[in-house]
Amino acid sequence: MTSLESEERQFRYRAVTREGRAVRDVVRARDEPAALRELMAGGLTVTDLTEEAAVQAKGADRDLRPTERALVMRQLALMLEAGVSLLEAFETVAAGVVARRGRAQLLAVIAALKRGEALGAALRAHAPGFPYYVYAMAEVGEAAGRVPEVLRVAADQLAYEDRLRRDFINALTYPALLACAGVVAVTFIFVEIVPRFSAMIGDNAGKLPAMSKVVFGIGQFVDSHLILVGLALAALIGGVAAAISQPPVRAWFYGVGRGLPVVGELLRAREIAAWARLTSLSLANGVGLLDAAVLSREGLPPGPFRSGLMAYEAELRTGVAVHVSLGRHTRLTAMDLSLLRAGQKSGALAAMFGFLADSYDDRLKDQMKRFTALAEPAAIGAISIVVGVIALSLVMALASIYDQVQ
Repeated sequence: MTSLESEERQFRYRAVTREGRAVRDVVRARDEPAALRELMAGGLTVTDLTEEAAVQAKGADRDLRPTERALVMRQLALMLEAGVSLLEAFETVAAGVVARRGRAQLLAVIAALKRGEALGAALRAHAPGFPYYVYAMAEVGEAAGRVPEVLRVAADQLAYEDRLRRDFINALTYPALLACAGVVAVTFIFVEIVPRFSAMIGDNAGKLPAMSKVVFGIGQFVDSHLILVGLALAALIGGVAAAISQPPVRAWFYGVGRGLPVVGELLRAREIAAWARLTSLSLANGVGLLDAAVLSREGLPPGPFRSGLMAYEAELRTGVAVHVSLGRHTRLTAMDLSLLRAGQKSGALAAMFGFLADSYDDRLKDQMKRFTALAEPAAIGAISIVVGVIALSLVMALASIYDQVQ
């Protein structure tokens, strides 16, 4: 880097083109007047100009959000397709990132690329948080010499999953509100209603049914230690939120989710769709079948499906047909296997893997709708059961006292 380049500063700007189109980007210049002159010479009317250092100082101390990760991949793909070098593309994207930890990760990737590391390895080592398949897709792009196209596919997949995630959260918002309302209602019952019944029972508490004793005991404890119970609940929620942010804990929850009825099918569909998409992409870009199998398998989280693919790779080396080996070591359906068998015979295996990926993406959408459709009645049912148990306990207590009086 020359002394002139080292003195340049980065400025983020918003401007309007001669055609009236709003644009925003980053420009490098020695100072603010020089930046303004350069932008005006390009026919832009500048509406806002801020030095990048000031913008970065205001950035939140956080990682990239899913939407931002998709945008990073899309911007990289666009710049690479326009002929911008990989390093310059990363530097430009990093300059526009507001999240400080996310920007630091991209800067670490830039430093690794300057040291001669491969793109996939640099992303895997210095930019954690992307889905597994992004790193594998970067390796596929390098192996095939088609990094821009692969990054665009990765961006599309990230954007697709982000939409699914937002739809999933939106669908669960109402059940979550129901659950919160239920917790508030149950707390009110234990704080206000149960203690009054307990006072009515008086010294006859020892003669109550077991279920009534438990309810009255909980009510007395909550009424006597309300602040302590509130602090304990807050600590529990905070602890769970902090634990979920840790990769090992998320991996554990992911493993537990595989064993659940609806969630397990959802996760399985996501894994197969990502694997099939990576395999199709690799084969379509000239990567050999065995290398494509390795790359697509590395794009998956650890688990039974990935273990089955390792056995599949070992059999591919011995000449076993794709559909035969996958039928032995994975849970692909007979229809899936017949599709791959036809693709291998016709020489259209890449297209068949792509069709398989689309099929499982559609299943993923359907299973997500099923899951969210079950969430609302499940929340209502859980609240109804808890309130019903409390009400039944109170009625049983009153009936017991009435029998004793008679």
